[in-house]
Amino acid sequence: MKIFITAIVLAFALSVLGVANSKADIYTWTDENGIKHYSDGPPAEAKGAKPAFPTYQYDEAADRERSESDAKAIEKDIKEIDEEYAQSEQEEQQREEEAEANRQPIMEERVEDERTKLNLKIAELESLPLDHFGSQSNKIRSIGYYKYRLADLEKDPEKYFREPPPRFEGNIKEPSDDEQKQ
Repeated sequence: MKIFITAIVLAFALSVLGVANSKADIYTWTDENGIKHYSDGPPAEAKGAKPAFPTYQYDEAADRERSESDAKAIEKDIKEIDEEYAQSEQEEQQREEEAEANRQPIMEERVEDERTKLNLKIAELESLPLDHFGSQSNKIRSIGYYKYRLADLEKDPEKYFREPPPRFEGNIKEPSDDEQKQ
């Protein structure tokens, strides 16, 4: 986009400079009927023909000064266009980020998040010592609860999220006050 805009500005500048440097004069005159005429050459029969646009003597210093000022103006325009483009791109990116942040997660994302949570909980329970559970069967029951939840999630994700989780009544040993201080 930046290159396209630069090319347009450059083409416009070259066309303006090309027209100004052409040697074709345009003449204008009014005939005896009051009709105004234009031509690229002076007519033989018209007496009051004069150039429609005055010509100036070429002045190299003035031409160089004009060219430099034109180049500066073009550079300024290009810089403004680039800044506007960069700002609009930044605003568009910010709108996209806000839309992504406010977007409701799709079912696959919810399932993946829940699967990760359940697997972490299973790993956490497996790493706890047997004293935390009181017995091996309580540890197996506690870990089994989350494995069954994981199986339910895989089997029917919509039902998993729609219904509340089943109540778990495991026998986990509560640490005593002395154990908590250690």
